[in-house]
Amino acid sequence: MIKRTLLGVAIAALALGTFGATSQDAKASDDNTLIIGTMWESQPLAMKPRRSRFFNESEILDTLVKLDYDLKPIPGLATSWERVSPTVWRFNLRENVVFHDGTKLDAEAVKFSLERVVALLPYAADLLNIKSMTAVSPLVLEIENTEPYAALPNQLTDAITVVYAKSSFDEAGEFVKPVGTGPWKFEEYRKQDRTIVTRFDGYWGEKPALEKIVYRYIPDHNSRTLALEAGEIDFVTNMLPSDVKRLSKDADFKVYEQPTSGLYYGAFNAGDKSPLSDVRIRRAVNALVDRNLIVEGALDGIGEPAWEFFAPEFDWAPQADSKYSLNPERAASLLTDAGYEKTDGKWTKDGEQLTLRILSYTSRTEMPMITEAMAALLNQQGIATDVQMYTWGGMLDLVKRGEYDISVVFWTPEMTGHPDLHLKSQFHSKAGLNYQFWENTEFDAAVDTGRTLDAGTEKDATYKKAMNILHDDAPIIPLVHKVFVVAATKDVKGYRIHPSGFFFDFKNVSK
Repeated sequence: MIKRTLLGVAIAALALGTFGATSQDAKASDDNTLIIGTMWESQPLAMKPRRSRFFNESEILDTLVKLDYDLKPIPGLATSWERVSPTVWRFNLRENVVFHDGTKLDAEAVKFSLERVVALLPYAADLLNIKSMTAVSPLVLEIENTEPYAALPNQLTDAITVVYAKSSFDEAGEFVKPVGTGPWKFEEYRKQDRTIVTRFDGYWGEKPALEKIVYRYIPDHNSRTLALEAGEIDFVTNMLPSDVKRLSKDADFKVYEQPTSGLYYGAFNAGDKSPLSDVRIRRAVNALVDRNLIVEGALDGIGEPAWEFFAPEFDWAPQADSKYSLNPERAASLLTDAGYEKTDGKWTKDGEQLTLRILSYTSRTEMPMITEAMAALLNQQGIATDVQMYTWGGMLDLVKRGEYDISVVFWTPEMTGHPDLHLKSQFHSKAGLNYQFWENTEFDAAVDTGRTLDAGTEKDATYKKAMNILHDDAPIIPLVHKVFVVAATKDVKGYRIHPSGFFFDFKNVSK
């Protein structure tokens, strides 16, 4: 059991507003229940791109294809797949799989689900690129793409493509609740409080050891760790770096750390409203920010300095030929060439100091620290900054209107184990998520071609060209490759971090 004083428990409980209020709920001391403190509210009744990740994270629903711990595609609800023509893929489905409502999984059910996903989530349309689907037989589904599309199996690992039973939707086709085929089934949702899932004994794979998982919504970053130390929860995500250091020295807890595929980066406004429309200034900013200082100074070493876009641990995506580097001399030359001069330590033009409006959001643990550190480093180099922190939605409203210079964001570019996901959806000139007003026709052509190519030298060369353009035209500043950190009580056994950062895999966990 965790060692803690009665006073410490009381203080922690009062801080969380839960003292004496959870007597009828599952407790962290229950052997068959795992209670998790989460940064995001797990909203199982909302089918949104961010929220639908919960269905995959928690394994309420399955995807046709999964990613292993090397981010390689492996069978999920599909046992195998093959490309039967340049535009057609055939998926062989797993036998004897049932949804949580007792209905059988077959090709028609998968077809119905993917059609609903595309209809309700516009982002999925470009992700999947589907022209038509055909249930060839009860356990064979063919998907025809609008063009040759080698990336499809990888895209079908994305959380947005989870397979829903028909009972997940009402008669009008609107989403009601998640009914899937996963090892856990949705049990209860309490708004702004918790989501509860229970073991599905009809699961097609190995049955989980635990009976119940409770996802407790604790948005305050300090309070989540405090809840773990107070014995309110078993497992905590998205910890503050200072908490990581402290718990790592406490024998009552185990801290799990592993580099994952997430990237914190600054997205530059390349439109007419921003001085960053000038590529020379974008390159100069990249040369002025010391990523090592951000990681060591702001994050207590919990992260990896990002001098390139894709995390270096993963070799399936080519890198650009060059990395960014700290080079104040080159930055000074670029800024001078762009018409600026350094006077009294400040970069000015026509009597005005170069000032960048930097936006970010507070809900992700490391985001304020990374944003403030980047701003401080630019200030030291003579570029003024105006930092403004919002909710995610508040920031996005301003970004869409172009009322910013840099927006500091987080993305998991390797979430599907294929470079297409991020390069096409975020930086293509016609992408729905491209709010940077950055356009490059050669980049567009490279990523449009890359998604059509099978693994091999041509695919690698095509994506390397795209990465070189991304590096040279510098529409972003990569800052920190995320090191995923969670902590649990010493009683929790069998947990392993998945490198996607979006898959808990609690099937093998016990207490």
